[in-house]
Amino acid sequence: MKTLWPCLLATLLGLPPTASGSTAAEDARAADAAFASRAAEIGHHAAFIEYLADDAVLFRPEAVRGQEWLATHEPAGGRLEWSPDAVAVGCTAALAVTTGPWRYSNSEGGEPVAGHYLSLWRLDAQSQWRVVLDHGVDHAGAVPAGQLQTAFAQSWPDAREGKCTGRGDLDGLAAAERRFNEQVARRGLLPALQRTAGEGALIYRDDVAPGPLSALQPAVDAAFGPGSVASTVGTVFEPGTDLAVTHGVLQSPDGSGRSLFVRVWSREGRRWQVAVDLRTPLPAP
Repeated sequence: MKTLWPCLLATLLGLPPTASGSTAAEDARAADAAFASRAAEIGHHAAFIEYLADDAVLFRPEAVRGQEWLATHEPAGGRLEWSPDAVAVGCTAALAVTTGPWRYSNSEGGEPVAGHYLSLWRLDAQSQWRVVLDHGVDHAGAVPAGQLQTAFAQSWPDAREGKCTGRGDLDGLAAAERRFNEQVARRGLLPALQRTAGEGALIYRDDVAPGPLSALQPAVDAAFGPGSVASTVGTVFEPGTDLAVTHGVLQSPDGSGRSLFVRVWSREGRRWQVAVDLRTPLPAP
């Protein structure tokens, strides 16, 4: 089931213009829930085509252009359901991230599978939210109510439009990403995370329910010790915000293990910090 999620799930609806009196975070949560309903109406494959941004990134299993991939592959059968448990919006209200549980039931029978998704969206020129990146993990565990939203609140405490206390720039983000990758090579993945992660940072891994970095067992990332190579492939960023995403490929020192990574970054003062680190296995080349 390690490759099932990337082949099935992309989330989040482009919102209509922001509702009067509602916050950007409330609108983003509503968009996520609305898209889940839309997918139930017309099927998730068709809904993805309708609501993904033109430059959206999906993972099949490595990064692909979402619209191109969907246009050239047959829809998967079955029923896909999800709901948002947590949402955070960057301080400029240009980017948002949501997460929550997903469940897939095969129309031909078999046991349902489930996990948690992580999606990034961008507010476009027409004031509509569009998905720009989507991935997730599969697991059978439970996440305590409110845990993910509490962690998001710690990573983006100033998530109000125009109230940026940590405005970021692309050069600074690129430098933080480069330093992180260097730490992975020098010390390994877990020490790099412990050095770079902010308060409330979350870890997403297959077979383990998402949770705080402080609760991560070293064995989860034991294969990616000193000598590992992290290669960044793409970045999603908007000028002046405090929320960004990078993604790429991680390889173990002996080359036997490969993983996809997605990192959600938050800006605290003058420092970029890892707020979410997601890793899923990749097949051997």
